[in-house]
Amino acid sequence: MTSHHPRSSSPFSGYLQGLRSRPQAWRTIAAVVGGLLVMLVVLGGLAIPAGMAVDRWIGVAPFDPSRPTFTIGFWVAGNLLLALLIPASMLLQKLIYGAAWGTLSSVSGRFRWSVMARAAVVVVPVWGAYAAIIQPVLGTGQPVWSASHLLLGLVAIVTIPLQSAGEEYLFRGLIFRAVGARFVRPAVAFLVATTITAVQFGVIHGSADPWAVAYYIVIGISFAVLAERTGGLEVPVLIHAANNTLLLLPVILAGELASVSTPSGPILIVPVLLVVTITLVLWRITPWLQARVPRRTEAMT
Repeated sequence: MTSHHPRSSSPFSGYLQGLRSRPQAWRTIAAVVGGLLVMLVVLGGLAIPAGMAVDRWIGVAPFDPSRPTFTIGFWVAGNLLLALLIPASMLLQKLIYGAAWGTLSSVSGRFRWSVMARAAVVVVPVWGAYAAIIQPVLGTGQPVWSASHLLLGLVAIVTIPLQSAGEEYLFRGLIFRAVGARFVRPAVAFLVATTITAVQFGVIHGSADPWAVAYYIVIGISFAVLAERTGGLEVPVLIHAANNTLLLLPVILAGELASVSTPSGPILIVPVLLVVTITLVLWRITPWLQARVPRRTEAMT
């Protein structure tokens, strides 16, 4: 059932507290622990054997856990398996909270492609310019325009956004909303849920470099702000996908996938400032992003 509400000047869209009607602590714990366990199973239990199988199938040296580097199979398998976090997060929300699957995407009960498309007008050109400027600083080589490199580039364009969306549905979707359901006051709910998910997002990437951890935490905060402000996951998914795809695509075309590593050091101040700036811009233009997009009441069973 769809209900129409007038636009409000409040910074809170209701997305975070959409599960508030079932605030029991056991539900929050089950959602958080269940979601993280699914991710650990995907990364630790499935990605390595699946990646090794793909490597052998395409005839390249398989991923070696004792000397971990990105192989083609491990990278593709990891992207596709992380994409499974989308239906897994929806299923956990349905089982634990009884909420309709689509409410994890947005307050409209569906993924709002129009919101993503409008945000892309701002995000994609900015990130394209950023990626072009930063690549020489990162030492990326020249592209190799061979059939195999172009094929891998196409695989990147298809699978990286799915991987990015999977992470967003878990952290800014399921866990964010499960924690937010515990608190009556929207501001308190937002502060606690954002802190928890941003720290988890920083830790889960496994970097020991404080600059990198801080970078991931800032990204986690910004994505949480945008999810609640816009009332859904479309904008966080877009920025996450644009960042990962546009930064990694030149590396893949240069044949340097095996050398991919998490950036570290003060250079990360640049993307931090970029993410904060784009967050402020998208905050201001949110009414335009949401124009003529109806809201939906949370459906519980």
